[in-house]
Order: sequence, then structure tokens, then C-alpha cells
Amino acid sequence: MDIDILQKAIQYTRSGKLKEAEEIYTKLLSENSEEPILFSAAGLFYITVKNYDKAIELLKKAYEKQKTIGTISALGFAEYERKNYPAAAEYLIESLNLGENFDIYEKLVASLFELHDFKRAIEYSEKMYSLYPDKSSTNVFRVKSYINQGKLMEAQEICINYLKEHQNDVGMWFQLGYLKELIYCDDKKAKECYKVAVDLGSINAYYNVAVSAEKLGEFEEAEQSYKKVLEYYPDSKEAELGLGMCYLKQRKFNEGYELFYKRDKEQINKCYCNFWQKGDKIQDDVTIICEQGFGDHMQFARYLPLIPAKNITVASRHQLLELFQNNYANIKFIDHKDIDKTMQSMRITDLAYILGMDFDHIPFSEGYLSSDTADIKSNKLKVGLCWEAGAAGIRNMINRTIHVRLFEPILNLENIQVYSFQYSDTFKGNEKYPQMINLAKDFKNFSDTARALKAMDVVVTVDTSVAHLAGALGVKTYLLLPYSADWRWFDDTKTTPWYKSIEIFKQNDPISWEKPLKDIISKLV
Repeated sequence: MDIDILQKAIQYTRSGKLKEAEEIYTKLLSENSEEPILFSAAGLFYITVKNYDKAIELLKKAYEKQKTIGTISALGFAEYERKNYPAAAEYLIESLNLGENFDIYEKLVASLFELHDFKRAIEYSEKMYSLYPDKSSTNVFRVKSYINQGKLMEAQEICINYLKEHQNDVGMWFQLGYLKELIYCDDKKAKECYKVAVDLGSINAYYNVAVSAEKLGEFEEAEQSYKKVLEYYPDSKEAELGLGMCYLKQRKFNEGYELFYKRDKEQINKCYCNFWQKGDKIQDDVTIICEQGFGDHMQFARYLPLIPAKNITVASRHQLLELFQNNYANIKFIDHKDIDKTMQSMRITDLAYILGMDFDHIPFSEGYLSSDTADIKSNKLKVGLCWEAGAAGIRNMINRTIHVRLFEPILNLENIQVYSFQYSDTFKGNEKYPQMINLAKDFKNFSDTARALKAMDVVVTVDTSVAHLAGALGVKTYLLLPYSADWRWFDDTKTTPWYKSIEIFKQNDPISWEKPLKDIISKLV
């Protein structure tokens, strides 16, 4: 192989002459079938042009012939870009056995984050720190690793110690603000940290300023901050979605849905040939996609009978199929894998927007799902309890979850019998409190949950699917909402237009649940 020609291809790549470089690589590969250096260089080229499948094909050939740190790490980088995180981590760890490299550590820890392998993320971020202690991203990775492992105080200590010597480090001010949210529920202090990051030149920090302002009820500042991100990054889907939900929280239906509707649009358009667009007529045959959480599916199922289509198919998760089918006999319910991608499709959470039914016209607030009642007998007041919410992200989970120990005063009331509806039990409340009867362990799907809910005199729950199902069934429910609740609850503090059977008990202090829990106890005794 002519090394000079290979060097020319490499130079073309560096100078951005990608077409010329690819022509050389194509010719060299057709003439040389045994050269690991060529396979490796060509693999790196295809990483540059984001053809990761081709890159991996070539890099594996190089790997089989000669295992070098460059080839193995490149395989790890390519697998990371393909979102094949297990393979990426495996290759990157192997490459570290041949030599230390900052970029390898960075991609490895990022891969471990994606795998939720936070224990190993801490291990490798600490190794990274021992080698590159003064690099900002090294310390940011350490902080993120500890946060995701739930070691928040350790993460805060890293932030503070680093900022003592590097006061202008944007990333660490950003992380410190996040920790103020997670540890202290102090959005005012968090916003101050994010503003320091903004002053140091971080446009991205405006997003977190917006989140904190919104949580504080400072909607004007939140809107301006989201718009600031979009001013610099017009394609920021995160900022666009955030602004949309900020509008929705204020009951600004049209402004909010104009932006909320655009979420995941690129992915939707890749998957469906005939996705509903604004102005489209609803066709005779439609597919409704349930793409978010269980609670979202239940909340917006109220709109299904109002769709002016002859044949409606709903693609939902298997845990909901029986419940929905029992309630909507004229609608076909299927698993997502069985979707006809050519049929006109729309998301269930967009139905209010598609049907033009704003928040002053929410239908069926008295309840719209029915169920048999489970045979649960007690001489005491039967109280269902749910304390933990699942969410895509630690920020939301902490905001919507209450530690089970805070419910001890309710569990110890003599006049009630408490029944657990907590399916995923991180705090192991079902084990710690034997006076509580665990119903959730026998739930196979939401039909089982619904039957049990119908047997309750009252349900006490955080913002999770149990709240939406109880409200949809018309079951009396006491809903515990955080100081800054999800947009769907607007800024309501007592009742909600979504469900007449739900009474809201909302924090008036972002740190304490004492008052709302006391108010609920006064209702139960």
C-alpha cells in the first residue's frame, strides 16, 4: 500500500475535502484487503462522516488483525454514537488497558451514565480525576456520577472545593445549582448559581434559570430565559418544549400546545408515514399512539370517544390494554409493535389540541373509566396509599416522591386500614410497615389496580399513575402535589378541572410536607 496516498486521504479529511478522501479510501480498500492501518484510518474517516455502521465494519477488521489503542477506542466511540452503550463501554475499558487517554475516559463515563451503571461511573471518573485533576469536565463527570448514585452531599463537596480554586468554572456552577435543587429544594439559590453560569458565558444555563424561575412561579422570567436559549439555538427542542409547558402551566392552551406538539417530531416523522399535522382533516381510520407514561395515557383517554373517525386503533402498553378494552368496546387496542405505520396517526396527549378542546372544556371530569370492585373488606376506613412516582430523570422523581416514613402518622391512625398501591418500592415501605396491607404485589396490570382502587374509601397518593386512574374511576382521592407541580395540574391548590373526585393538598413550602400531610390527617380522623 502506498503510505503517501493514505496520508493524502488523511489530509483531505482534516481539510474538509471529504469527497476526495472517500474516493481514495474506496480505491485503497479495493486494492488492499489485509492492511490493518488502512482499515483503522478508513474507520476513523467514516466516524468523521457519521457513517458509524461502515466505520465499525472496517474497525473490526483492523481489530482482528492488530489490537491498538487507536482502533479499539475508535470502535468504542463509534458504538457510543450508535447508542450501543454496552459495546462502547466494553471497547473503551479494553482500550484503557493499553494506555491512558482523556477522551476515552470521557466517552466511557458517558456510556456508563447511559447504562445507569453509576457505581462504575464513579470508579472511572475517580480514575480520570487522578490523572487529569485540573480539567473541568473531569470534575463535572465526578459530580454527575455521585449525583446519579444518590451521593448528593459528596457531589456538593466536590463542587465547593473545586470552585474555591476555579471560581470561573461554568460547569461546576451549573452542577452546584442543580444540587441546590436536589438537596435543599432551594430553587432561589439554584437560580443564583445558574445565573453565575450565564454571566460566565453559558447560554445553556439560561435553560436552568428558566426551570428554576418557573418552579418559583416567576413565569415572565421563565419565558424570557427559554426564549433566550431559542434566540441562540433556534433548534433547541428542550427549550422549545420547556417554553411550551411553561405556557400550558399558565393555561395558555394555544401558545403552549403550538410548542408542546412539536416534541419528538423528528422521531415521529421517521416512524410514521401519515402523522397528523395542524390543519389536517381527521381521516376515517386513525391510530392513536400512547407514547408517554401510564398516567398520561389514562388522563387523555377521556378524549378517545370524541374522535370523529369511523375506525380508531390505539397503540398502548400491555399493562393498560385490558383496562382500556373493557371501557372502550368500539375501539381496537394493540401493542406498539403491531402499529400500521401508513395509517393516520396522532399522539394521545395531543388529542385536546387536535380536537380544539381547551382547558375550559375538559370533558368527563366526573370520571370516564369503570371497573369491577375487588372484594376487600374492613370495618375501618379503607385508605389506599402511593408515595413514589417514577419519572425520566432524578429532578422530576425527587419533586414528585415523598419518603414513606413521612406517612407514619397516617399509618398509625387507629380508625383506618392502609392498603399499599406502591408497585415500585425504592424505600421498601411495604417491608418496613407491616400494618399496611400490600395490594400492589398482586397487580398484574392496571385492571387489577382499578379493581382495588374501587374498593377504597379514599386514596392518598403523590402525582403518579395511581392518581390519574383513581380520578378517571371517580374514586375519592387526596392528591399530594409539590410546591412546583407538573403543568397538568396548572397552579391549582385545592381542586382540578381534570377530575372532580380529586382534592389537592399542595406544599406551601418547597422543603416541607408537614402541612399537606396534617391537612389530610384531619380529613381522615
